[in-house]
Amino acid sequence: MYKMLLQLFYVIVGLLCGYLMIHWLPPVTPFHFTHFITELIFNPLRSFLAMACFLIGFLANAAVIRTIMAGIVLWLRRKQVRWGEWLISCCGMSGSFYWLFQAEAKLTVLFFIFSFIYGMISLDFYRSHSYKRSL
Repeated sequence: MYKMLLQLFYVIVGLLCGYLMIHWLPPVTPFHFTHFITELIFNPLRSFLAMACFLIGFLANAAVIRTIMAGIVLWLRRKQVRWGEWLISCCGMSGSFYWLFQAEAKLTVLFFIFSFIYGMISLDFYRSHSYKRSL
């Protein structure tokens, strides 16, 4: 139960940080490099907050993606998977990225790519038995 709530917390933090990042960054459609850089320079607080939200959000989403991928690996190896935690992670990530994609497609794709790559890098296939114990 504790791990399910933790995964739900990660999903909510990732969604909130993704939304705030999209809201605080300058518009990227249509993308004009000079306008984008000028907005970043002349609004340093918004730029810093957007970058901090990007960092926190992609780390939270990477933790959820790691749980999803670890669950898939355990299922393929015919080991025990906590389906409730896995289902909350999958549905939460799908809904989160769908909603963010509706707000701003380009930034959401960038956000997802960073989250996915970091989540896959942090996945440890050799210690999958510790995943089972930590659930």
